[in-house]
Amino acid sequence: MNELKIIPLPKEEWKGTPILMRYTTEAYFDVEISEKTDAYHVDLVKKRFDSPVTHYPEEYDYPDGLYADHWEGAEAWGIVSDEIVNEENRRSVVCSKVTGRKLLACIECCPEEWSNRLLVTELWVADELHRQGIGTRLMNLIKEKARNDGRRAIMLETQSCNVRAIAFYKSQGFHLMGIDTCCYGNLDVSRHEVRFNLVYFITPSVGRAIADDLPKILELQYLAYQSEAALFGTKDIPPLKETLDEVREEFRNGIILKMVDDDGKIIGSVRAHADDRTAYIGKLMVHPDFRGRGYGKKLLSEMERCYAGRRYELFTSTRSVDNIRLYEKMGYKIFKEEAVTDELVFVYMEKK
Repeated sequence: MNELKIIPLPKEEWKGTPILMRYTTEAYFDVEISEKTDAYHVDLVKKRFDSPVTHYPEEYDYPDGLYADHWEGAEAWGIVSDEIVNEENRRSVVCSKVTGRKLLACIECCPEEWSNRLLVTELWVADELHRQGIGTRLMNLIKEKARNDGRRAIMLETQSCNVRAIAFYKSQGFHLMGIDTCCYGNLDVSRHEVRFNLVYFITPSVGRAIADDLPKILELQYLAYQSEAALFGTKDIPPLKETLDEVREEFRNGIILKMVDDDGKIIGSVRAHADDRTAYIGKLMVHPDFRGRGYGKKLLSEMERCYAGRRYELFTSTRSVDNIRLYEKMGYKIFKEEAVTDELVFVYMEKK
């Protein structure tokens, strides 16, 4: 067998490969929901089965398989053995229907574009590779992809009775996001097999700033715009002269987003205000130590979501070629230029 190397699984070879999601469990999370006039109460309590329960993939009308048609834009990676499975054995072994190559582990993901999240649609490791860190390696690959693509979160599905999977996902930083009590059938609760939706938030995270954040955002602004000032050889530019009172006024009249790292430090920000037709976006900034990681794109995307359905407008200087390149990649086009001085010319860009 080759080394345990994770490689891409091309769709043309692996589409339709059935994944044998067989597992045995001794416990489950019991779901109890009570309703009142003005409240719902949900209890999820871990309990033990009277005897171990084994779940087989053939129990379901829709067995798991790679590159299902409903997962548009899916990508998959995995560990493939040198072994070629004989034709007569391919129904009982996870292998390529095209080449017969045996699959030892895989992970598949699919973007949910409208919400800017990444779905893990398959994660499977063969029994002989359990407890070798393969699941962690596969999950780390997806986390890296989500960060590189500027996603805000990773989501996945498991079952209330798959307690080992739940424990693994918790160790990977996932949290319970919600439950679906009739995903697999109308008796999921009594069968103790309720769909659990789990989420992993990509850090740094983006959220709305509060009033107490404004001094720190202004401090970041003074730092982040030093590179812009260097393009003109002077610090006499508007972002470096703005006062805290002016930032507070922008806060009252619009939206200011902040990007926060694992330690709670604000490392990025963007702000905007809008009328009925156009959102005017400005002060997109990222701490110099965190540039080149797609964080500017992430901030701008989140601000666009705040004003979904509007025309977007922003401006920068003709010398800020990196900014212009970023905005063009995100669909913005120049529609006018305005000279402030002989040295300073603003470029106005829009996205409809």
